[in-house]
Amino acid sequence: PEGLIIYLEASGHGAIDIARDLWRLRLAGWFEHANAVLVGRTRAPDDDGFAQHDAVRSVLGGLDLPVALDVDCGHVPPHLALVNGALADLVIRGEVKTLTQHLR
Repeated sequence: PEGLIIYLEASGHGAIDIARDLWRLRLAGWFEHANAVLVGRTRAPDDDGFAQHDAVRSVLGGLDLPVALDVDCGHVPPHLALVNGALADLVIRGEVKTLTQHLR
């Protein structure tokens, strides 16, 4: 479906902080019009067995939209740039995620 793709990245924040921040965004309505969410890869440590993936799944897992984890954007190399407002095609097949942006 056509629509909004939201992308986020956690930088160095721990998993509990990420869960808290994602809940704030969710309760504020940030994901209501989204068709997909991309989450950049992080090197942040786990919090007592609660990992970044756990944080994202606990908050966004109940939404009826695809969520792609470990996207190569943000503070962790290779630092791929995403262009705000660009048209894009997103394909998620298992662990393989492909995002193609179209600049016009």
